[in-house]
Amino acid sequence: MSNHVELTDLSASLSKAFASGWPTWRSTRHHGRQPATDTFKIRLTSELRSRQNTYVKSELGPPSSRHAGTGSEQTNMDLDETDPTLIISIARFTSARAGSNLFSGWVWDGVEEELATLVYGSNKIESAGSSLAITSKLCRDVFRGNFVPWYIREGTPDYEEHIKYLEQTQRKSDKIGVYRSRLGVIQHALALNFLIEKVVVEGHDLTEALILRTHAILYHGLEHDGVVKGKYRTYEVAVSYGKPGEETKRLSMPSAVPRYMKELVAHLKEDIVNAENDGEMDPYTLAARYHHGFIMVHPFGDGNGRMSRIILNVLLLKYAGHLCLFGSDDQDKDEYLAVVERCAKVFNDEDLVVEFQKQTSHQEFALYVLSRSNRSLKAMAGWAIRWS
Repeated sequence: MSNHVELTDLSASLSKAFASGWPTWRSTRHHGRQPATDTFKIRLTSELRSRQNTYVKSELGPPSSRHAGTGSEQTNMDLDETDPTLIISIARFTSARAGSNLFSGWVWDGVEEELATLVYGSNKIESAGSSLAITSKLCRDVFRGNFVPWYIREGTPDYEEHIKYLEQTQRKSDKIGVYRSRLGVIQHALALNFLIEKVVVEGHDLTEALILRTHAILYHGLEHDGVVKGKYRTYEVAVSYGKPGEETKRLSMPSAVPRYMKELVAHLKEDIVNAENDGEMDPYTLAARYHHGFIMVHPFGDGNGRMSRIILNVLLLKYAGHLCLFGSDDQDKDEYLAVVERCAKVFNDEDLVVEFQKQTSHQEFALYVLSRSNRSLKAMAGWAIRWS
């Protein structure tokens, strides 16, 4: 599979989409050839509404009107203070009215910072990548359409920053380690950029072909131990969502992976078409369901966690207009993995017993995603209300 990736200025692409109404909500049935229309009314599922006010929430840090932070603290904040249905509705009106100037002059800086923080946290969960400072610097270049070389000279400040982070995270701190950590950031940003362009900006379905291509970009130059970029695994894998040494569980047989992935993208397409026909969408449940479904299949030899968080955030960006960040510190990482583990246990009880549309194993994760979205929703409300 070719590694050629067209370098695109994501700020310019999203600016054009923003001017047509944000979130974009482009119907996949038109493959992005028609402008966005007011297809949906954002409405949380009854399961999410009934449980959201009793769920213990967490946020990334103190509220901000514009930028995402990287700290982590626990809070019992009531989600009624950040009503996603109202904020998204106001954002649709404001973005279409104010146009691309609002995006480039006010919104983009916050989105770019959140995208970089997403890459940093997602890598941190997998003990990959580099520091937040290095990650932000590399991501800014990628998201602005600039070529970013994987090579870096020894002895430069950035090289020493790579070494320092590798030592802090107890990874091999040599030249190869630096190159791999740098590639882990660059390719992650390129993969995220690619899928946003295809699904959010151009309005394509999230297909198996796009998933395979995204993984090929994500894992370019990082192949090891039989992992092939852009190809489903051909061997069994076992995972643990806890700390090293904890019990692992074997996942789907490799022979079943193609069928499971075909079914997963078909279910996603069905859910989106049904939402378009009904005129109602719950982006948090949608994103959580397919993040969770992807993790349970674990289709690749490696990179599944990062891919699942890319998929989740691409769906959220398209249908909710914001991102959801995980893994900014060790506590944040442990909290995320604990929720994933609890959902996996429910999945194992329901798999092959409960039909897909009636399964509930993703519901706690949907609550978690909604609670983690408070910060981004407040930033969204900041510009939407100010410029309405």
